Amino acid sequence: MKIENKKFNRNNQFALPFWIITGLFLLIFLFLINYQQSKAYEYEYTCEELTIPILTYHKFCSGESPDAYTINIDLFRQQMDYLKDNDYRVISISQLLEGMENNFFPEKPVLITIDDGFKSVYTLAFPILKEYGFPATLFLYTDYIANGANQLSWQEIKEMIDMGMEIGSHSLSHSNLLNTKQNESYLDYVTRIKKEIFLSKTILERNTGSTVNSFAYPYGVYSQEIIMLAKQAGYKALLNVNNMNNSMPIDAYSLNRQIISSTCSLKQFQAILQEKTLPVNNIFPPDGTITDNQGITIGAILNSQNIEPGSLYFRLSGSGFLNYSYYPEQQKISFTPLAPNLLQKRTWIAQITARDVETGLQRKVSWLFTIR
Repeated sequence: MKIENKKFNRNNQFALPFWIITGLFLLIFLFLINYQQSKAYEYEYTCEELTIPILTYHKFCSGESPDAYTINIDLFRQQMDYLKDNDYRVISISQLLEGMENNFFPEKPVLITIDDGFKSVYTLAFPILKEYGFPATLFLYTDYIANGANQLSWQEIKEMIDMGMEIGSHSLSHSNLLNTKQNESYLDYVTRIKKEIFLSKTILERNTGSTVNSFAYPYGVYSQEIIMLAKQAGYKALLNVNNMNNSMPIDAYSLNRQIISSTCSLKQFQAILQEKTLPVNNIFPPDGTITDNQGITIGAILNSQNIEPGSLYFRLSGSGFLNYSYYPEQQKISFTPLAPNLLQKRTWIAQITARDVETGLQRKVSWLFTIR
């Protein structure tokens, strides 16, 4: 056997062909580029200042609007045009919950919700939503469905679900869940309210075959007890109508909505979408409080150095602007009603607005409490 005597080069023991080395460098380069792009994308869409408006509609008409809750369909189309032309991403409540879980949202997210279950949702609004591919959540109270010519039928609801709409509960009867009936015991009250919250979910799911994960309070009123019952019923999202937007961190059990009225101009619509939340360290009384103290102090401890003090406004729903006190060192704003002008026994929404000196945009915080 002939054995060739070849010199062995120890320095080339682990040498790789040139094309392999080049390929490895190329892969590393592409990885670094993609990583930097993904980090930039993540920063852009998960920033803390992200604002998520949830718009609320009720009824629609093709002519002159008869009330504040009935939107002319041409105005509605203009608003949907504005969302599309300005690159807003209309998402569903399911997508909102998914985004909260993953801490990741699309750029300029906005939600559309429609309350009650009027026929005009199907005949006027739905064709436009379908045209633009915009999802919406219909909050339905079950006693109203399929109960007359002006109400949605179950078949229409299922058709809209098949085309991307979602449904949520708006209770059985759309009654004020804070009100007790004459001579009603506390146990009877809780039993009745629990039925409104639990049974409405069951009826909607049974008649549509769709999972119901969200609940919108009738008249926008709630208490900590109502929130607890809704959580027990299995709802993943609870929505009010406190007329402010949502910002990070978002609480799925305290989602704020903005009511769009029939007189909302396109300029006002734009302002609603752009409105930021007013950062606070504390609000008092706490959101959802029920008290019998008609002289309770109301206010907040702000958490922003960029607020223009002269732009501060403090109001209670139904009573106009308040003669509040402001303490700059503490960033505390408060109001205490004095006799004989004590607060009436009713549900109130407290609202504080101010202008941001850096952006020039309005910021708002609002919350709900009830005097019994």
